[in-house]
Amino acid sequence: MPTLYAAAPWWSGIKHRFISLNHAAAFARFKQYKLKFIWGTSEGVGYCKFQDLFAPVPDVGVINASESELKEIGATCRRSKTMRFRDEQLSVYRPGSQLGDDAIAFDLWGDFAETTALYKQVPLQFRATEILKATPSAELQHQADLFIRRHGLEKRIGIRVRVTENPADGRNLCRIQRELDAAVTSIIQLPWYVRVFIVTDSEYMQQMLASHFPDSKVLPKRFSAVEATGRFIDRKDPAAMRTYVTEIACLTACHNILNYGGFINQESVAGKIIEPSRDNKLLGLRINA
Repeated sequence: MPTLYAAAPWWSGIKHRFISLNHAAAFARFKQYKLKFIWGTSEGVGYCKFQDLFAPVPDVGVINASESELKEIGATCRRSKTMRFRDEQLSVYRPGSQLGDDAIAFDLWGDFAETTALYKQVPLQFRATEILKATPSAELQHQADLFIRRHGLEKRIGIRVRVTENPADGRNLCRIQRELDAAVTSIIQLPWYVRVFIVTDSEYMQQMLASHFPDSKVLPKRFSAVEATGRFIDRKDPAAMRTYVTEIACLTACHNILNYGGFINQESVAGKIIEPSRDNKLLGLRINA
């Protein structure tokens, strides 16, 4: 059976990597390739190995590669038609070209999104046969299960506020004070007595929400990155990345989830998610959970 290797760039976060993985997996299933995903133990995931964060993915072999090795893979894929990865000689896939028997697709945005180009070749009825979730490792899932039971998260409203450090990535919120304050103003339309679970990378956001919701719950973590608008999670911190994966496992157990900025696996709990409306009114949210 031919083998398809896939990878996302060193700076990519968990969500980007799992999108790339799912695109490659859909193509591999359709065309009957064996799939191997190269996971960079790089800054984008707090220098964590795949198994530090996640359980094995069915029918996918995951290979950990250092940040420097992944950077070299990306550079080689951009300049060459073939490359040698460890002991394998691989053809480099380019959108519009034919995929070789043993090949690599390196995923970047825009014109370099090779795994997305492969995904577009898969008929619609084969794309949604299986979505590969980011399943926490046994250790992190155990920690999440203890927290879920201790605090009854199934009866709480989850609040997810992701504050991006890069305004160019197109996501809201950004680390701008007026955006943080607008989000707080919107969220605290919920009555103070609502029982919530808060997941955010902003210390300011966590403190403001905790002051409004006295029965709020959070997982302990450090906000060690200091910026003009306060302290934030350092995405290069391995402990912070493990905490994040545990937080998401807890978040998906909540009764409803108010979602600013997105999170991994949100598609699997789409029925629970409430997106902030443009007029900042939390319409339809069940507060008697």
